[in-house]
Amino acid sequence: MKISILAALATLAVTGVQAAPADDVKALLEQNKPLEAYNLGRANPGQLGSPIFDFFYGIAAIDAGHAGEGVLALERYLLSFPDNRSARFHLARGYYVLGEDQRARDEFQQLLADATGAEKDTAERYLDAIKAREGRYQPTATGYLEAGLGFDSNINAGIPGGSTFSLPGGTSLVLAPNSVMARSEDVFGTLQGGVQGTYPLAPGMAAFGTAGFDTRFHSKANFDQFDQANLGGSGGLSFLSDRNLYKVGLGVSEGFVDKQSYLTTTSLFGEWQHQYDQFNRFSLGAQVAGLDFHEMNVYTTLNKTARARVERTPTRDSTFTGLSAAWIRSFNTDYLPVLTVSANLGDEANRANRPDLARIVQGARVGLSLTPAPQWGMALGAGLQETNYKARGAFASSRKDQAYSLDGSLSYFYSKQMSVRMEAAVTQQQSNVGLFEYDRYVVGVKARYDFK
Repeated sequence: MKISILAALATLAVTGVQAAPADDVKALLEQNKPLEAYNLGRANPGQLGSPIFDFFYGIAAIDAGHAGEGVLALERYLLSFPDNRSARFHLARGYYVLGEDQRARDEFQQLLADATGAEKDTAERYLDAIKAREGRYQPTATGYLEAGLGFDSNINAGIPGGSTFSLPGGTSLVLAPNSVMARSEDVFGTLQGGVQGTYPLAPGMAAFGTAGFDTRFHSKANFDQFDQANLGGSGGLSFLSDRNLYKVGLGVSEGFVDKQSYLTTTSLFGEWQHQYDQFNRFSLGAQVAGLDFHEMNVYTTLNKTARARVERTPTRDSTFTGLSAAWIRSFNTDYLPVLTVSANLGDEANRANRPDLARIVQGARVGLSLTPAPQWGMALGAGLQETNYKARGAFASSRKDQAYSLDGSLSYFYSKQMSVRMEAAVTQQQSNVGLFEYDRYVVGVKARYDFK
């Protein structure tokens, strides 16, 4: 919370004679310069023990990543002014940063007894985070259900029917207007849900597991051939050591298209997260997955007038190896922004002697989440994904795609359990094979209920 905290000045006026260094620390905090405020406080050790100085120095120390010093300063201050809510809030925040979850919970719960507005929302958010961290020590379980409705301008990522598209080497072809690859728009519905839990095995070590499903179904006649469903689950072990969290696990999922089993994915994954300080977290991930495709009955026309044929998709069987990295930066400013910068690199190696279906995938994404007002959340993102196939196949040269995307969402939380989210996304893909160039936008609204 910003320095609405500084309402404490009313009770601190009695110490104004010695307030000069404290005023300077306060001014730097108001300018969102906690590190400079902390360094200034450190340069005035003679002021420690003065209540007004301890108050501002304690906040600066916590915000600058020195929570231990900040907690000591605020504890000294509260000996003189035990009823100052702002000091209690920041003391609770300091306990949270230090991992003193029980003491942090006690302080936040005392504040909640008569908290309102932003103070109440922020205290509840910290209590939720404390509950999540308690998975280290006792079993936890959560779940959710979500339903939505939306519109997709290009459900099959196609080009306009009847249009001419180019191939490498200068050849041009015309796409039949009723082809299943012709661009199609439709209204769709979604339903998804999941559960997850942790079970501590030893100090710093826990077992975790997740299971979930998601479905998407379309409204127009015969467009059920684009309906999708996914079922999946994963489980593994997590290890917590100081500021480092390690995870290893196994996952399996089954994808369905038009009510037919399409793809089975079995994966081994690992992840390392490092909490550099209270504002910065880094992660690295690795994955090896087997992609096993199944035979399907498919149509070549949108209206299903042509006879269904068997698609021998097992020729796409492959092994995918991927790496990912992310930096998550939290800011202690208005709207509580969180910046996420991530990158990924993957190699899909075809196991059916089809190098034209093997590819290298690489991409990057930037995301920003905000809390613009109590009970509101916002997220914005932009990404780039590049795909390079390893052989030319039926084309004069190997296929190369670049997909650009923008997305955003706005959420409203009626309660800690019930929320509504509006979403929008725009994608444009460029390719050296014109058949795979497309643009697409998707908008929708979803309602979600969390079981905690």
